Amino acid sequence: MTVGSAILVGVHALVAWIAIEIFVNLAHGLSRASYVFWHYVVVVATFALVFGVYVRFFETEPPFTVTATSMGFVLAFEFIVFRFLYSGERWFLNWVDWILPLFLATTTIYVVVYLW
Repeated sequence: MTVGSAILVGVHALVAWIAIEIFVNLAHGLSRASYVFWHYVVVVATFALVFGVYVRFFETEPPFTVTATSMGFVLAFEFIVFRFLYSGERWFLNWVDWILPLFLATTTIYVVVYLW
């Protein structure tokens, strides 16, 4: 993957990540079960939409490469935000609120890029 392709994947990952963070910040009024359900739906829908656009207009790399690169960017965003910018409690960095959504995002990206 070229640097330009990696940056393009990173931009798409950033757009999806920001959209999900907007949802997370707006959805705190939901019940716990409703929040978890909608969080998962938003993660899958957002990554499917954003990487569907990527594949439609830009895709030239294999699915694994796109998926690994995008998840590398997402993890970098998470590290930067939660290490340097976020000062609140980190109770949500658990299997239900962080690991499973990350898995759903990874799976969604791979499937979208593979099937397109």
